[in-house]
Amino acid sequence: MVKMNKSRLFGKLNDNIFPFVQKPIRYLGIEQGISKKDIKKMPVKYALAFPDFYELGMSHIGMGIIYDILNSKDYIACERVYLPYPDMSSKLKENKIPLFSLESFEDIKEFDIVGFSLQYELSYTNILFMLELSGIPIFSKDREFSHPLIGAGGPCAFNPLPLNDFMDFFIIGDGEIATVLVCDTVLRVKNDLKNGFIAEKDFKDYIKKELAKIRGVYVPGYSKNVKKAICYDLNLMGYVKKNIVPLIETVHNRFSVEIARGCSSGCRFCQAGYIYRPVRERRKDTIVEVIKKGIEDTGLDEISLSSLSTGDYSDINGLLDELSHLSEDMRVSMSFPSMRIGSLSENILEKTAEVKKTNFTLAPEAGTQRLRDIINKNISEYDLLEEVENLSKRGFKSLKLYFMIGLPYERISDIDGIRDLILKIKRVSKGLNITVNVNNFVPKPHTPFQWHPINKASELNFKINYLKRLLKPINVNLRYQDPKVSFIEGLISRGDGFTSKIIYKAYKFGAVYDSEMKLFNYDAWLKALNSFDNVSCGNIINQYLYDEKDLNEALPWDFIDILVKKDYLKTEFKKAYKQNAASIYNFSSDVITGTGGIKKQSKEESLSTENCRKVCYLCGVCDFEEISPIYSPPAKNVKIHKKQKNDKGITAPEKETTSKLLIKYSKRGAIRYLGHLETAKILLRVFRIVKLPIAYKESRFSPRPKVSYSNPIPFMSESDNLYLTVKIKNKPPGGVDNLKGLINYFLPDGLKILDIMEVEAGFKI
Repeated sequence: MVKMNKSRLFGKLNDNIFPFVQKPIRYLGIEQGISKKDIKKMPVKYALAFPDFYELGMSHIGMGIIYDILNSKDYIACERVYLPYPDMSSKLKENKIPLFSLESFEDIKEFDIVGFSLQYELSYTNILFMLELSGIPIFSKDREFSHPLIGAGGPCAFNPLPLNDFMDFFIIGDGEIATVLVCDTVLRVKNDLKNGFIAEKDFKDYIKKELAKIRGVYVPGYSKNVKKAICYDLNLMGYVKKNIVPLIETVHNRFSVEIARGCSSGCRFCQAGYIYRPVRERRKDTIVEVIKKGIEDTGLDEISLSSLSTGDYSDINGLLDELSHLSEDMRVSMSFPSMRIGSLSENILEKTAEVKKTNFTLAPEAGTQRLRDIINKNISEYDLLEEVENLSKRGFKSLKLYFMIGLPYERISDIDGIRDLILKIKRVSKGLNITVNVNNFVPKPHTPFQWHPINKASELNFKINYLKRLLKPINVNLRYQDPKVSFIEGLISRGDGFTSKIIYKAYKFGAVYDSEMKLFNYDAWLKALNSFDNVSCGNIINQYLYDEKDLNEALPWDFIDILVKKDYLKTEFKKAYKQNAASIYNFSSDVITGTGGIKKQSKEESLSTENCRKVCYLCGVCDFEEISPIYSPPAKNVKIHKKQKNDKGITAPEKETTSKLLIKYSKRGAIRYLGHLETAKILLRVFRIVKLPIAYKESRFSPRPKVSYSNPIPFMSESDNLYLTVKIKNKPPGGVDNLKGLINYFLPDGLKILDIMEVEAGFKI
C-alpha cells in the first residue's frame, strides 16, 4: 500500500492550496508503483523534470524508463516534478512555496541534479518558469555551489544551443547509460570535495570537466565534438520494470512498451529516423514478458506497441499471435501508434479488432506520389487504399490521416492531391469517420532537409485556407497547426547560441505555457525579437528560417555527431532536388544534370532510398563490429489462432455461471481529491490486477464490464458508505473472504474496501 508522506509542507498544501486548484491529485505523489526513499540520506538526489503537464508527462515512456533505472540504484533517489497548471503555480507563488517533488515533497533546489526532458521546443520557456518557481537561478553562470546541476536530454537536445545559457549539461542520445554515469560522476566529485581533494569554489568547474568526458554528454563551454550515446541491447534495459499507475486519466491511458528503437525507412523530413539509428529491436519473448508483467501490475486494459514503425518489426506476426492469448483472456486490446502504410497486415487488423476496435492512424504525409517520392516516403497509393478498405471491412469506425504542408518543392497541385486522395479513401471505405490532421513542415537539424527554408506564415496560411475550401464539401474533420506555432518551433529548433537570449526575453514578456495552444503567447515572442538593440529582427528570422543554407557551410549543430555522415545527408538532399527536377519535365527515369542537360538514370543513381532493411546505403552509423542493426528473428510457420465468430462478427462467449457482489468502500484523506469517475476507474483497474473474473456486456466495438456504482458524493467529501455491485463469472480466486484484503493491498491510501457480500441477482443499489 502506498503511504502518504505527512510532511509539514504537505499540511500547508492541504490547508491552503489543494482545495482551491483543479485535480490536486496531480501533485500528491500517491500513485501505485512509485519509489520512495529517505531523501535526506541518499548520496545522489535526482529530480526528473518534465516541462509540461502531469497528464502528458505520465504518458511518456522515456520518463518512466529513466525513473526506473535510477531508482534501481541504492545510492540514487529519483523523484518526479511536472509543470504545475496555472492555478497551482499562482497558488504556490501566493503562499511562497517553492516547486517540490511528488514523492517526498522535497524542494527542487535541494536536489543534486535536475534533469529536464526536451520533447517539444515550445516547452522551453516552461523550463525557465519551473526553475524560477524552484528558486534556482535561470542562467547557469549565476548558480553557486549550493544550487543543483541543471541538465536536459531528449530528441530536442540534438541541437542544444538554444538552451546553452541555462543548462549545465545535456545528454545527447539514449539516456539509459549516460544518465547513470552522470550520477556516478556527481557522487565521485562530491566525495572528492568531502575528502578535501577539491575546494568548494572549484566544485562546479571540476564537475563540468568530468561530465564532459562521458560519451553522449555535452557541457556548454567545455565540450567540443560530442558523439551520441547509444543503448545497444534493449533486452537488458530500455523498459520499465516497476510501473507507476496514475490515479487520473492521462493523454495515453494504456500500457506502452517500446518494441524497437530507430527506423529504417529513411524519410527525408523525419528527425527521429536519423538521430535514433540504427534499428534495434527487442526480442519477442522479452516484449511478451514485459507486457504480461505490466498488465498484471497496472490493471490497464490496453497495450500499445510503440516504435517509429511498429509494422516493420521483424517478428510482428509471431508477437501478435502470442499476445492474442493475453488479449482474449484478460480483455486487453492492442493499439499501434505508428504504422507505416504498407505494413498493416490482415493479422494486425484481426488482432487489433479482437477486443475493441481502436482508432487507426495512417500518415500519407503528402497528397501526391510525386511529392512522396521527393520526401522519400516510400509508400504507394495502392497500399493505402487497400489498407483503408480492410479497416472498413473489419468494422473500424475512425481513421486519422496525417499530412504535411510546406514541404520542399510543394506545388498547389500537391495540395489538390490531398483532396483527391481523401475522395479515393472515402470511395473504398464505408462508415469511416475521417479526421485529417495537417501539420506545417519544419526542417529539423540532422536531416537531409536541414538546409531547406521553412515556408513563411503567409504562404502557410494561404495553403491552409486553400485546403479548407477544398475539403469543405467533403465530410471530414480538418485539424491544422497554427503557422505562428510552427514559426516559433522553427526559430528554436534551427537556432544557435543567440536563441537563448530570444527565449529568455520571450519568457520575461510572458511566454509561459506555450506548449498549451490555448495559452500560446505569440506577441511575447514578437516583442522579444524586436527588443534587441543593433540587431535586425528580419535578419534573425531570415538566418534561422527563410534563407536556404549553403551545403558547404558549417551548421550550428554540426558539433553533435549523430554518426550519420553529413555527406550522406547531402546526397539525400540532392536526390530530392533531382527528383523534383525530373518530375517537372516528366522524365521519371531521367536525371537533370548540373549543367541543365538530361541523362538516363541507372540503377545506381536511383533517386529513392530504399528501406535499409533491404539495402545498406552506408550512412555511417553502422560499423558492423561495435554498431549494427539488431533484429528480432522472425518466427517460422506462425500459426494464427482464430476464434469462432457468430454471424454478427462478435466472438461467441463461452457458457458461464455468474454471481453478483455488493462491495462497500470508503474514501478518506488525500484520496478525497479524486473524482467519482476516476475512483471508479481505479477500482476497476485493481479488480483486474487481482484477477476478479468480471462479466462483460458484449459489444460489436468495445465490451463493457458489468459494474454499477452508487450515486457519487460531492468532490472533496469523505464517506464510509459508498457501494458498487460487480457481476462476476464463477467464484473469485481464493473466495470472498480473501478478496477484501487482496484488493486493499493494491488500492491507494485512503481508498478502502470495507465489506464484500454476495447478493441476489435482482439486487440494485
